Amino acid sequence: EACMTNMGQCCVAGTRTFVHEKIYDAFVKKTAELAKARKSGDPFAGDTINGPQIDDEQFNKILGMIEKGKAEGAKVEAGGGRFGDQGYFIQPTVFSNVTDNMCIAKDEIFGPVQQLL
Repeated sequence: EACMTNMGQCCVAGTRTFVHEKIYDAFVKKTAELAKARKSGDPFAGDTINGPQIDDEQFNKILGMIEKGKAEGAKVEAGGGRFGDQGYFIQPTVFSNVTDNMCIAKDEIFGPVQQLL
């Protein structure tokens, strides 16, 4: 919830989550399940949890960061792309196998993208 609230578009979004190795695999599985269960779409619909990003610039920045994460070897556990074919909707995304030197770990994404380290 810390990373997905307000579609990750706030300065206090907890996008980098450091998880102890003893519970890492179970934590990844549960986090991915929760992300996949979030309903994206019309922010005026009562059952929607994730609405759109603020504008085209932010939307494309987030998608670009997701692609950088994939290219650098992080594993997409949930989401990883656009939601639907209209608007600025991003799938709630969870990355595992993130390392400190990856762009998605160093740079603020300001989107619904969680990195598990």
